[in-house]
Amino acid sequence: MTILERKFYYLLLILGGISFGTASIFIKESGMTPASITFLRFLVAGAMLTRGKLRLELRARDYLVLGGLLAFHMFTFIEGVYHTTIMDATVLVSTSPFFVVIFTALRKNVVLRDVEAVLIGFIGVVLINFPLNEGNLVGNLISLISALSIALYTFRLSSVKYEDPLSLTAWIYLFSSLLSFPFFLLQGLGRVDLTSVLSLIGLIAIPTLIGHTSIVISSGKVKPQHIETIGLLEPVVATTLSIPLFGEIPSVLQLGGSALVILSILFIIKGG
Repeated sequence: MTILERKFYYLLLILGGISFGTASIFIKESGMTPASITFLRFLVAGAMLTRGKLRLELRARDYLVLGGLLAFHMFTFIEGVYHTTIMDATVLVSTSPFFVVIFTALRKNVVLRDVEAVLIGFIGVVLINFPLNEGNLVGNLISLISALSIALYTFRLSSVKYEDPLSLTAWIYLFSSLLSFPFFLLQGLGRVDLTSVLSLIGLIAIPTLIGHTSIVISSGKVKPQHIETIGLLEPVVATTLSIPLFGEIPSVLQLGGSALVILSILFIIKGG
């Protein structure tokens, strides 16, 4: 891979990480159930990315595993936010790079620089959300499981061989939607009004089509622990957006934490 190609994938992931920062805002404003958000966002996004093509590059079992992990992560992430404090949920889900480092270490040696970058980024996330409130134990556990599931998803995705990244993404989304459908039937839609519809459209257009798609396109080209570390941009962007949207001025700790997250990303990009 050339230096230019490498820079492209990292820039794509940074764009994806930025887009993830809008997710919590859209979820909060939608008022929809976790299952309906998961089912609808992946159904629509998957249908759009098929581009009228029904080509399957992987075995159905592979799509089931990847789609199931992604759907499970999304469902548990939203449930975690609903059952504990947003701060606790954000910090616990941000442990996903640690899980990826552990999975990678089981297969091959992990570069010390990657571990350092993960630690710097995680400390940054903790500072952004400091002081932490004592959230609900069940909600905290759900958020931790969400981190584990997205780490497994990213790690498994890194070993997948494919030719058309958009086709692969489309089928992963469609399988995610299919597997979340039974839960959608149980939970229903939740609130349905103009705000919820616009929030759902925002979720599909930004953190799904841009954010999660960037992960699939970059998988196999960028280390999975780098992908998850760049994803720590989410709380940085969410904090930044809260200034114009909610009039919330970030504290010195939040600014310092944001700087550490950005530093961790520069750290891994420089190290390659």
